[in-house]
Amino acid sequence: MLIEARGVTMRFGGFTAVDAVDLDVAEGRITGLIGPNGAGKSTFFNCLAGDYRPSAGSIRFAGREIAGLTPESHARLGMARTYQVPHTFTDMSVGDNVMVGAFLRHRRTADARRAADAVLERTGLAGQARHRASSLGTAGRKRLEIARALATEPKVLLLDEALAGLTATEIQAAITLVRDIHRSGITIVIVEHIMEVILSLADRVTVFHHGRIISQGTPGEVTGDPKVVEAYLGRSLERQRQRAAEASG
Repeated sequence: MLIEARGVTMRFGGFTAVDAVDLDVAEGRITGLIGPNGAGKSTFFNCLAGDYRPSAGSIRFAGREIAGLTPESHARLGMARTYQVPHTFTDMSVGDNVMVGAFLRHRRTADARRAADAVLERTGLAGQARHRASSLGTAGRKRLEIARALATEPKVLLLDEALAGLTATEIQAAITLVRDIHRSGITIVIVEHIMEVILSLADRVTVFHHGRIISQGTPGEVTGDPKVVEAYLGRSLERQRQRAAEASG
């Protein structure tokens, strides 16, 4: 396994946001983390990324213990992340934003520029390389965050609601980009509220509720789990299935 989490717990004072979670992320897969608001998925995600130090438990990446290491250490080991609200450098150009990531692996400016240019081309941002990041809309800023993360040359890409706030057309374009990144050999862990995104992208889905995992499996397995239907999907999914059954038969 590329990532192995065991007994990961995160407490904030007397509140336990993540409670003894075990999770494996296989290399080369897309793993989706879902759950209602406040379920603990984002807190656990931040523990994986190094933004939070778990109160207890172990997180191993490629066999190395990483719980408690800094985000920079995570990046150097090969873990890159995006944020739900893009953390772009708005006064810098799009190209220079991506160079910030490239400098992690390339000390010489010319080398970092070449690496950034390749990522800009790959993510469809080459034509906007000289534009200020502040000129981008929501979809562009989210794509820029992905590009900057890719420029660090990661083994695993952690996506935090990278498709939230996008139009239907923009979502489809973003799904295509994520699939292209995955086909290049990068493992992906994605936190997402949009169920259609998880169902279309993830090989394996983990469902959080009240800080614990209540279901794990393929998208089909978890959407068919009564615990998930009750806790997360609710009656809307049941109605969808009833309509589908009526239409088919």
